[in-house]
Amino acid sequence: MSLRTPLPPPPSATRLLGVVRWLLPLGLAGVALSYEWNEHVADGQSEIAAGFVGEILLFALGGPIAVALTLRWVTRLVAAYQATSAALEATNRGLEASVAERTSHLRAATDQLAAANGELARANTELRQLDRLKSEFVSLVSHQLRAPLTNINGALEIVAQDANLLPPASQRTLQILGAESQRLSRLIQTILDVSRLEAGRLTPRLGPVAVEPLLSRTCASALEAEPRRPLTLVVPQALPPAWADEMLLEEVVRNLLENAIRYSPPGSPIRVSARVRQGMLAIEVLDHGPGVPPEEQDKIFRSFHRVGDDEATVKGYGLGLYFADKLVRAQQGTIWVDSPVWDDGSPPGARFVFTLPIAGEGPDEAGEPEASEAEASETGPGRRDPAEPAPIELAEHESGTP
Repeated sequence: MSLRTPLPPPPSATRLLGVVRWLLPLGLAGVALSYEWNEHVADGQSEIAAGFVGEILLFALGGPIAVALTLRWVTRLVAAYQATSAALEATNRGLEASVAERTSHLRAATDQLAAANGELARANTELRQLDRLKSEFVSLVSHQLRAPLTNINGALEIVAQDANLLPPASQRTLQILGAESQRLSRLIQTILDVSRLEAGRLTPRLGPVAVEPLLSRTCASALEAEPRRPLTLVVPQALPPAWADEMLLEEVVRNLLENAIRYSPPGSPIRVSARVRQGMLAIEVLDHGPGVPPEEQDKIFRSFHRVGDDEATVKGYGLGLYFADKLVRAQQGTIWVDSPVWDDGSPPGARFVFTLPIAGEGPDEAGEPEASEAEASETGPGRRDPAEPAPIELAEHESGTP
């Protein structure tokens, strides 16, 4: 849209105004002189009265001078108006050119954006299809692996019944086979669960869950591979139940415990605790492992991500923490890691914390005050909440063999 300015006077009118500027005052002066002459001199008056001179000065001289000055002022106004109109017209032409250029650029950018959006839509469709095919393939392969693996586990259990008849080396080999077979079974089950969760076919059945029995059971199961590792379980007596899916909650705790056992030195203590924190039920798993570098803490919950690049030394498959994160979020909770934890010269360690909603009326039923923001800010890496037992001391419950 252009900015239209009023049209300036045509050049002929401007030239006519310049002529009138001089002719009009002279004509008025001539008319006044003629009139006064006829009135005072042509009538035969012998003496020129004083009024004659005054009228000559007023009408033949003052009037024309006033008209000349007025016309001069009008001429200047017209000239200024013409200059302003020309400047506005030039500005308008510049604006029109700029708007046309910007419009063409915007139209080109819009076309490019539309093309890019189309490419992104096609790429997104292809990625969704690939992800669906990947999930179907993983599910199919996992299901196909479960049948022969079940047969292997059954055969190992049959052989284990007469394991005392085998030489010690064979018994040790049989134990390794059984442990690895169970580990492979858990891995396949985890892959299946991840596929179901990503496909939206794993729906949590939320309800009240007693935390202390679940943690005790899970800790005892996780320590079967290392029965002599010290493990401290701290649960307040009046802790309210969590609002969660019991099976999924147990899977989360098991994954965190297995992660702590896998990455911490053999024989180093592990601490599991539960408490009410800022209106949510918080469960923590604390170890004395190598810790998680700050730059890895946002990536560690991604699928197939492991801390370190050496395939020969890095343990695990990078699915446990990813699965735990998905399960916690599916139960309306959050999960994070704090590291380093220890600043006394020992391995830095890591503290994995996840929160879940509380079933019932909330933290007032827990029998302990809710942690304030000031307390939470003081409880950081290398510090301990004064209201909690010491991390390594034996607390209300202990699992493990002394």
